[in-house]
Amino acid sequence: MEAAQAVLLELGCPKINLQVRLSNESAVGFYKSIGYAQDEVVSFGKRIIPDTAA
Repeated sequence: MEAAQAVLLELGCPKINLQVRLSNESAVGFYKSIGYAQDEVVSFGKRIIPDTAA
């Protein structure tokens, strides 16, 4: 993640946005542990093909 962030910073990227399912506690914990914070936003989606991975 540090390498990816460094490359994006060099390219002038001001912010990284991630979408992680709340049920994926290990991913949520990982991103929190490296300094990411939950934004006050709403993400909308609509499945038009059944999600078999859920």
